[in-house]
Amino acid sequence: MLSVYSSLPSERADIERITLSAGNFRDDELSTPLELFDGYLRDPKVSGYNFVSAKRNERVIGFACYGPTALTEGTFDLYWIAADASAHGQGVGRALFEFVVGEIKKQGGRLMMIWTSSTSEYERARSFYLRMGCGLETQIKDFYRDGDDLCIFSFRLA
Repeated sequence: MLSVYSSLPSERADIERITLSAGNFRDDELSTPLELFDGYLRDPKVSGYNFVSAKRNERVIGFACYGPTALTEGTFDLYWIAADASAHGQGVGRALFEFVVGEIKKQGGRLMMIWTSSTSEYERARSFYLRMGCGLETQIKDFYRDGDDLCIFSFRLA
């Protein structure tokens, strides 16, 4: 059975393992989830980051990071959903997405924004967000680097 809950301090190594195994983080991106996780552990309200974990058979197999968007009312950013490569296609991403949506609703959220890359490494992520009912709002050419566009998705909660 899969359970989703607020991430625990003891799961830092799991966050790192999943980040490494997910297969779509570039080398220069690998440290960012851990830096944000450390901020979450210190104080989620101050850092603005919330982490949730997905566990099956006593093993953490996925995580998501989200938080309120500064200077907005009811808008949140979904920074990542990542699943261990061994758990791809097993509903982990959907469970994390639905849990995050529920948490955002509890906080009065009305809109969730997702930024992702246009590269082939992120094709699975883009397809996932479309399956979850997110809309592609815009695509900004060469945002991250030449040939790597920014794709901005939205999900309306209200």
